[in-house]
Amino acid sequence: MNQVSQDEDNVALSLLNMSNSNTKETEKKQMKRKKDCEEKHEKKRKTNWTKKMELEWRPEDCAQPLGEVSKVTGKGAKKKSHYKTFNFRGTEYGLEDSVLLVPDNPNSKPYGAIIKDIYIPNKEKYVKLAVQWFYRLEDVDKKLVAKWESKDSRNLFYSFHRDEVFAESVKYKCVVHFVPENKQIPNRSEHHGFIVQHVYDFVKKKLRKFTDNVFNVHQKNEIDRLVAKTILRVGDLPDIEYMGKAKRRSPKAGTVYKSVLEDFDLLTGDSDRDKRLEELLEAVKNECRTTKKKQARDSDFYWPDDVVPVVRALEQVLYDSLAEDMSKYNHKLEIMVDELKNSRVLARRLLDGELKPEQLAKMESYELMRGYTFDEIKADLEEPILMKDAPSTSKSVGHKED
Repeated sequence: MNQVSQDEDNVALSLLNMSNSNTKETEKKQMKRKKDCEEKHEKKRKTNWTKKMELEWRPEDCAQPLGEVSKVTGKGAKKKSHYKTFNFRGTEYGLEDSVLLVPDNPNSKPYGAIIKDIYIPNKEKYVKLAVQWFYRLEDVDKKLVAKWESKDSRNLFYSFHRDEVFAESVKYKCVVHFVPENKQIPNRSEHHGFIVQHVYDFVKKKLRKFTDNVFNVHQKNEIDRLVAKTILRVGDLPDIEYMGKAKRRSPKAGTVYKSVLEDFDLLTGDSDRDKRLEELLEAVKNECRTTKKKQARDSDFYWPDDVVPVVRALEQVLYDSLAEDMSKYNHKLEIMVDELKNSRVLARRLLDGELKPEQLAKMESYELMRGYTFDEIKADLEEPILMKDAPSTSKSVGHKED
């Protein structure tokens, strides 16, 4: 009797488990049908919304490419037809124009960017843009700008952050001046527009100076061209006058270079000038060989014979032009020494005669760092070097001009 009762209990338990299993399976299928239904509804809603937007976007409200196709890239679905200019609401826009864009949030300030590419993707009829963003003070980490000296609303940070946007998001053009940190900002009443003096590294969340060594060749050239365009637009940018900080040098090093000057009978008798001559010699020594017989891979320049005359000529040119204001002379020499130490291109071009002392004396900090004159940099403006798109890792941000 007990065995029969136990068997009945087992059968009942088995039926209960099967019932629970069937219930769970049924619920799972119902959830899947519900999800599929929702996805289908959402897809239909988006399709209807897209069709509605296309109906609302009348041809006269859309941006139109101008001129012939400049090039075609990609194949199949990735094919793009590229243009140099487009028209939107009666205004013509082109590559490298600085513009303000409509923000996602109507209560936000317009986004600022430079147009880097204009194209129509395959099987689409709307013009799209590849833009490179500007950032505001409030758009970056507060820790980076906590001690920021200037609170000028015109200040922006450049970046190599790119995104794709519809051409219809453009509001209007704007003016952006790229000014090296050691240069005076153009007078606001004479030259309206935004001011850029730093680059925001949107990946590492850091601010960079134009002269920092973290940029690749394409990025350096891009910064150089933007500074050159600013100078062409507003004229020469005067230096910011300030007293440079004195740098420590070991007595032993000073004695070595002073002895070299004595051997060549080139000491001036002026302690300041002689000190600068010693610093210039020290700055370029690493680019020289110290043996008369040149070996494979040796430098072309023999120390000190090939160096002393060039350094002396450079110092003389600077002294002749700045002798009336020794603070400017010292400041210029400090910059020159630093850049000769940091730029092998500059040091080598000076020593082999590609750059004359008279040219170096007139070069600005950003020119010295690159090792090329403004005219040499400007020559690239007509054929800008294309840079591969930087990956987008953050949302675009906006900037409004006063």
